[in-house]
Amino acid sequence: MRVRTFILLCLAAYAGLPLVAQVRRPFVPEHYVGVRGGAMASWVNFSPAVEHTMRYSFMVGAVYRMVSEKFFGFQLEANYVQRGWKESVDGDPYERLTGYLEIPFMTHITFGSKVCKGFVNLGPSISVLLHENNVLNGSVYAQRTMKTANVIDYGITGGVGFEVHTVAGVYLLDARYSFGLGDIFPSSATDVFRTSSNQNIIVSLGWLFQVK
Repeated sequence: MRVRTFILLCLAAYAGLPLVAQVRRPFVPEHYVGVRGGAMASWVNFSPAVEHTMRYSFMVGAVYRMVSEKFFGFQLEANYVQRGWKESVDGDPYERLTGYLEIPFMTHITFGSKVCKGFVNLGPSISVLLHENNVLNGSVYAQRTMKTANVIDYGITGGVGFEVHTVAGVYLLDARYSFGLGDIFPSSATDVFRTSSNQNIIVSLGWLFQVK
């Protein structure tokens, strides 16, 4: 079901691309590139449940945006994100850090004036595990010793933001939520977890400049 949802969302995102070639109004497509960075809070949706808390970290990335119509376009990113979670059972701390290359492909919808705009981004994302690190002290639990089994993760990313267009570029503030559809650990009937999906919230600042 989760794979089907991801595929359908990918198709929906790509369905907007033909609009680029079908623009009938006198609007010249705009192309932007830039960078973004910010803070993120991450955790894992475990089933059976595991008592844990959010892990706070950072993200940085590169952005390409194409606005094909006045209020519509798409946005492609390549981000380095740090995910994971923290535990403390009876004063016994544990921390898992996983670093990913995340590539979201999102529909970009804007509203507002030419200078100040609000926007909504929504679309699928694919992530590749780059590294992981455990800080283990004391008791050993299954989720503490298991390595991430699935190097490729996928999910849905959506968020809202506000941007200001100036002669020096576009300055933006973005808040988004990423919902993992894949599992980081094996999830067959004989495995420890039925679900172990990444979840994270990101608040970031960005700067874009128009290249065409």
